[in-house]
Amino acid sequence: MADRSRKKKSTNNQDTMKNFLFSILLISLLTACESSPKNLGEQFAVKNPVSVNDVLTQLKSNNSAKDLQIEGKIEKSCMSEGCWFTIKDAGGAEILFDIKDKAFKVPTNSPGKTVIALADAAQDSSSEQKFTLSVRGLLFK
Repeated sequence: MADRSRKKKSTNNQDTMKNFLFSILLISLLTACESSPKNLGEQFAVKNPVSVNDVLTQLKSNNSAKDLQIEGKIEKSCMSEGCWFTIKDAGGAEILFDIKDKAFKVPTNSPGKTVIALADAAQDSSSEQKFTLSVRGLLFK
């Protein structure tokens, strides 16, 4: 009778342990699925983000601007190294954003997502768009 009681107790402990491990595994999987990157690169607090068009207007009167927060929807992104993305201006032109020093990678599933980019802008006559936007941080909304 004592053997039966020990076996039953051992089986209950095994079942409890299996249920515990299964619960941890399930929670881990659910958390992993929901934890897509929200902040990339330099962390920053959102303060009055502007549109791409506002930046273009600002660059007409200044050669450069630092610590800009630019909000927009990603149209395209680099599919190999994650080193750039584009956001359209009001006229439909795609404006290229480069990741400064390749400090982080833009996920390949980024097109269609709204972001706020912390960036520095400078006029650049060698660039097709006549200026560069160097992104230091990216926040997915």
